[in-house]
Amino acid sequence: MARRYRFDDVEIDVSNFRVLKAGNAVAIEPKALSVLIFLVENRGRLIEKRTLIDAVWNEAFVTENVLTRAIAQLRRVLGDDAKEARYIETVPTRGYRFVVRVETEEDGDAISGGSEINGRNSASSPTSSRRSSRRYTISAVVILGAAALAAIAFSVVRRRSVPDDLHILRETQLTTSDGLTLCPSFSPDATALAYSADRGKGYEIFVRQLSPGSQEVQITSDGGQNTEPAWSPDGELIAYYSHVRGGIWLIPALGGTSRKLSDFGSHPSWSRDGQWIAFQSGESSDFVSYDTGAFPPSTIWVVRPDGTGARQITELGKPEGGHGSPSWSPDGKHIVFVTSQFGDHGLWAVGADGLGLVRMVPDGPPDYDPVYSPDGKSIVYGAIVAAVNYGLWQIRISPDTSAPLGEPTQLTNSGSSVLKNLSFSSDGKKLLYVAAGTNGSLQSLPISATGEPNGEPRSLVSAEGCRIILPAFSPDGSRIAFSSCLGRAGVLTEIWVMNSDGSNAQQLTPDATAGGQSVWYPDGRHILFESGVNGRREVFLMDVDTRQQREITEFDQDAGRIALSPDGTQLAYSPSVGGVVNIWLKNLATQKTKQITFDKELLGFPMWSPNGKFLSAELKRGKSINVAILPSSGGAATQLTFGSGTRFPGGWSPDGDKIVFAELQADGYWNLWTVSRSTKTVKQLTHYTKLNAFVRSPVMSPRRDQIVYEYTESTGNIWMLEFK
Repeated sequence: MARRYRFDDVEIDVSNFRVLKAGNAVAIEPKALSVLIFLVENRGRLIEKRTLIDAVWNEAFVTENVLTRAIAQLRRVLGDDAKEARYIETVPTRGYRFVVRVETEEDGDAISGGSEINGRNSASSPTSSRRSSRRYTISAVVILGAAALAAIAFSVVRRRSVPDDLHILRETQLTTSDGLTLCPSFSPDATALAYSADRGKGYEIFVRQLSPGSQEVQITSDGGQNTEPAWSPDGELIAYYSHVRGGIWLIPALGGTSRKLSDFGSHPSWSRDGQWIAFQSGESSDFVSYDTGAFPPSTIWVVRPDGTGARQITELGKPEGGHGSPSWSPDGKHIVFVTSQFGDHGLWAVGADGLGLVRMVPDGPPDYDPVYSPDGKSIVYGAIVAAVNYGLWQIRISPDTSAPLGEPTQLTNSGSSVLKNLSFSSDGKKLLYVAAGTNGSLQSLPISATGEPNGEPRSLVSAEGCRIILPAFSPDGSRIAFSSCLGRAGVLTEIWVMNSDGSNAQQLTPDATAGGQSVWYPDGRHILFESGVNGRREVFLMDVDTRQQREITEFDQDAGRIALSPDGTQLAYSPSVGGVVNIWLKNLATQKTKQITFDKELLGFPMWSPNGKFLSAELKRGKSINVAILPSSGGAATQLTFGSGTRFPGGWSPDGDKIVFAELQADGYWNLWTVSRSTKTVKQLTHYTKLNAFVRSPVMSPRRDQIVYEYTESTGNIWMLEFK
């Protein structure tokens, strides 16, 4: 193999495994680069799709869509076009051909290589290219725009061939819902599965035999929005989580009367001997396709099936983040779980006695629903690696300690689908999972001068397969900045801006910038945005019109949501320290920081009032999160909303009296509300009735004519892998 390949202004540095264009290194996913190298080495030849897949992905089980995505990324990076190919020619239904003359370099000596294809050579091709303008289409985004930044740190994990004991034989789709079917669980004999689905009256638990033509049997019918069924090892009971009634419940596997096992918690998991059920103390959000477990202060607990012996296994802050998605080892000695904290995620194991904490993989990308293989020699989990590899991963472990033996290996690449809710058959020959996706948008709710709804919501921008998050109005209300693309395979986070009516959407940051959230500077000409480039959490100031930017500060830990004071002098942010989120301030002139809240549960995610005197925040007490305010200089928090449930505050009204917030109601639906700072009057604004949809980050226009917010729906179906 040559050390370098060159064509036009592109150089492939094989030795250092990178691509340079016009002398600058470009962001490219490793698999896509491997595809490019293979095509260049075989230039002039038609390379069949299967040949490419076998050469690049080796024995990993992937479908053609991963190759299609890699080719699309290469074209974007190279400035190529599928219809008028300069470099990579598509041969419909068959494969691809590299069609430009290439210069190679070996041991420092450059020689001309390749040949003219279809009359094209380096002389007839431009020496530089511009990225073609594109219509605004965007994809999956994770809360607070940090998951891809953390994923970059994890990209050092090497992908090797799949271990011999898990060669995939076939993949079968078991459900075909247009909405979200989730949480499959094998019966002990692997002849049936339990799962959660909505058949028009909310999510209930169903059981269906795997034999062809079998009909599903509804097991629960209490309107509890029931999910996460887990079959007992003897096949007699199913444990599940009730969103409406709360806690973990047990019901006979053939249906009958259910009984409450725990007043709190979710995600039940049976030990192999049936003597214990592990669960996370935090509530589940399985209706969100990218949910990774639980956020602080969730910990792992166990309880006996008769409700006795409940005890806490993990300790808050050890490790950092919320602890969720527990699963037992076959011998009952260990529990694997994930940690979640803003964009940072981890995969850990702990002894059933709470001792022997072991980190399975480096912290960074989202890891989903890990399960032990039935032989106890490995753990399989869903993950997103380097923002480009979605799929199932496996890591070898010591059966005695659960300590990892080597590095993770990839079993499947799922394109842009998140694979979660994993369940092994008892013999290890089959694996159930949900392939989940996300369809997102920014919606505009017209309002009157008094803040009342004045019509139906309409979409400003939408995208299939993604979230669009964190809208922010410019000070005069004429433009909206927002974040997109975080989580789409092969695409890093981007910051966009558009007119307040949704027109003239423009990308501000290049793909390689990995920007997170953005906020407007008081002059209305600049925005502040986060970046995770080079492993640092930096904040840049950018001129929206010229795209000129400079770094103004950085954080040594995840800042949570950042908010700029109205006078532009301070950033409010909310890191997690010791597993608890509080509010800090950072003076941009002096770079000094100051903690202003000292809550023991959660008081964070601040937003400034228009006059800068107050901060709104999330206040957690027990299982409930409510809206609170406090003086921006620090001091006691005043709670504005009350009751059980979850409420995420958004922006303020221009007069500083109302706060718009998103609320998860007892019936499981997310909707928008406002609360008055002066009277504490609460009013509902929207009336959505989809459990697999949510609203987030509402902001009111300075012009008082609309509220813009994220609206996202999750989709997914159940699939089954069979192993050789």
